[in-house]
Amino acid sequence: MNIDQFKQYEGEDAIPHAGSMIESFRSIGYSLETAIADIIDNSIAARAKNVWIDFDWRGSETFIVITDDGDGMSIAELVNAMRPGSKNPLADRGVEDLGRFGLGLKTASFSQCRNLTVATKKKDSDVVYRCWNLDYVSITGEWKLLNYLQDLELLARINELNKGTVVIWQHIDRLVAGTDVRNEEHLNYFLDKIKNMEKHLQMVFHQYLEKSELTIWIRDRKITHWDPYLKSNPHSEIFTNNTLRDQIQVTAYILPHHAKLTKEEFDNGSWIKGWNAHQGFYVYRNGRMIISGEWLGMYKQEEHNKLVRIMVNVPNTVSLDKEWHLDIKKATVHPPQDIRIELKRIADAARKQAVEVYRQIGKKKKNKSEKEDIPVWVSHKWNGKRSYQINREHPLIKTFISGNEEQKGKALRLLRLIEETLPLPMIVINESENQDNQSMPFEGKALADLIVMALDFYQSLCMQGFSHESAIAEVLRTEPFNHYPELTEHMEQKDN
Repeated sequence: MNIDQFKQYEGEDAIPHAGSMIESFRSIGYSLETAIADIIDNSIAARAKNVWIDFDWRGSETFIVITDDGDGMSIAELVNAMRPGSKNPLADRGVEDLGRFGLGLKTASFSQCRNLTVATKKKDSDVVYRCWNLDYVSITGEWKLLNYLQDLELLARINELNKGTVVIWQHIDRLVAGTDVRNEEHLNYFLDKIKNMEKHLQMVFHQYLEKSELTIWIRDRKITHWDPYLKSNPHSEIFTNNTLRDQIQVTAYILPHHAKLTKEEFDNGSWIKGWNAHQGFYVYRNGRMIISGEWLGMYKQEEHNKLVRIMVNVPNTVSLDKEWHLDIKKATVHPPQDIRIELKRIADAARKQAVEVYRQIGKKKKNKSEKEDIPVWVSHKWNGKRSYQINREHPLIKTFISGNEEQKGKALRLLRLIEETLPLPMIVINESENQDNQSMPFEGKALADLIVMALDFYQSLCMQGFSHESAIAEVLRTEPFNHYPELTEHMEQKDN
């Protein structure tokens, strides 16, 4: 653009009012967890290996301090970093720099507190600090950084470091305004927010934490990473691995059916939003999670697709940020049309496979001789309508019926009564409202009866001529024992 053509026109300066502008910065839409994640982005850009998040519950006077052991800044660099819009979003940057707009430190902090102090030091240098006080800016109308620190004790951790930066949030009115230090409900509310923040950080930075590229501490307690793809479970499957243009990596995972998960793994898969809400694309920017499960407007979230999680890692470049329409909070993206078409193609295939696994008809056999599991319930279609029947070929049910020849008619009529009165409408409603609360057979109950049934079944198989190994294999493919592989320990003890 030729700027000279505009110089002939008169006009007026329209400098934004400092108080109005800085208050507007507070309304971009950060939560506590997304704001702290934005601060940690700066720590990563400064090549920090550790980040400490400290707080002290004091009711309405509670403060939060985030310290890192990164490169630190000189006073000139600090002043520039605290200047709103300190970075041109179109300027080149290093691959580890997760910022873009030069607003993250300020807008994230302002969203939570009215007094922001940043203290920093480069290697073998003294600590320098500056402060934004929103009340001062609002009253005076001055964009003035203050050489002010309310409490020297807040520098205790950085004073122990050779270099680093500390971000201090005081007067965190959005979180603790009006709270009483002696009120237990207020304390529990605050601690719940801290717990949500921890889970968010475990999720957003899980690739950094998993690779030990970064360690995050909350009051000297090291947090662990979240594994959205349950990679430690042998039944978790990499369905496809693709490299799209500009080195965009796409890996589609099909998670195991819930029957193949321990309770801990199931809870881990649910994480913050639940299984259904965590399905879909996981978009990362240079390993930092931006999207934690959604279909980017391509499909609705559906129960039978909740086992699909597709990792999309986008390199950190200015051109790709523009193409993907990355927002200030680093919380939304919109892939370009050609990439979107490729992502939908990958998702279509992965969703189809996930439906088969969800229905337990997509399990791969190790060899041709391996048999399918034996369910208690089977579905049937009659006159175009689906019904569910108790499997008369289930070994325990078959044994029960054949062992009561005189009462066989009554037993069959009882099974028929159970089948015909199965409350399907109530089940459908309850399951749709509580999709992540389905329990496995005998889950949360005393397993004594289950163990007795498994041992009786095992012994009856041995009496029929099954070897020890084949009897155990038969038990473990029979519902409900197939949900509890640890039952084999009791069979081993019985055999000995």
